[in-house]
Amino acid sequence: MPKKRTRGRWFLRGFGCGVLLLPLLVGAMIFYMRHEAKRITVTRLDVPSAEWTLSPLKVAVVADFHIGPTPEAVERLGKIVDAVNAEKPDLILLPGDFAAGVRQDQAATPETIAGELSRLSAPLGVYAVLGNHERWLGKEGFVRAFAAKGIPLLDDRSVELEFDGKRFRLAGASDAWTRTPEAWEALLSKDSLPRIVMTHTPDIFSSMPEPVALAVAGHTHGGQIVLPFYGPVVMSSRLGRRYAYGLVREGRNTVFVTRGIGTSIVPLRLFCPPEIAVLTLKEKAPAVPEPVVPIRATP
Repeated sequence: MPKKRTRGRWFLRGFGCGVLLLPLLVGAMIFYMRHEAKRITVTRLDVPSAEWTLSPLKVAVVADFHIGPTPEAVERLGKIVDAVNAEKPDLILLPGDFAAGVRQDQAATPETIAGELSRLSAPLGVYAVLGNHERWLGKEGFVRAFAAKGIPLLDDRSVELEFDGKRFRLAGASDAWTRTPEAWEALLSKDSLPRIVMTHTPDIFSSMPEPVALAVAGHTHGGQIVLPFYGPVVMSSRLGRRYAYGLVREGRNTVFVTRGIGTSIVPLRLFCPPEIAVLTLKEKAPAVPEPVVPIRATP
């Protein structure tokens, strides 16, 4: 009997400690996730592509800013701009979702956002496409603000750029949910220039024609909250995890989806830190065939 009472007391004590520690553990986890969401990290990645025939091109990709109306949010945007400029990229691509929320009072003004982004600098320029949050908030304000600050929006249009004496095509695609093959044909000229494509939501890459040396997107946040041995808890893509994060090779197309630099819905990240992606696009060396060794007949 005494042994049973002792076991019961230890059980009750353990249970009581667990009840007391659980809020502390949850609080510590939330504190860590909030801290991770505020970090500014740089991911540097070499991207060999058989469709790229120019010199190595350093491309900075920053998406999903989700800038709120607070001074702290605008100050963080300024730090992001400084971090991108410090990488000295040849080209800067901004694949959308600059503003937070779905109402005007939840987001920084288009003028404030464009004003900070106008400090970005790269020899080949800074180009952007709009995301779903800009469309929800009213894209006209962003179109005007970006135009006033000299940041070209490439929604459904392309430009030719020259790098190291050669030219390539940079195209911006919008409208992830209703894009048709005809829209792709109108956007991507049938010339032989190497192609770089930028869009916000990566779902449209499943119908993108070949070849594309590099296509970049954001929107997924890499899942934002990622569990070990499971992966992203929620994916904002109708294709599931196909374009969750990172490099994807599909035929003659090379796709990169960034984790983004901000958060949406909840200001938390777990095992999925915000990132500025710096991609060095380079020509992929052709495969060297293995030498043929003649087989000699034995006497």
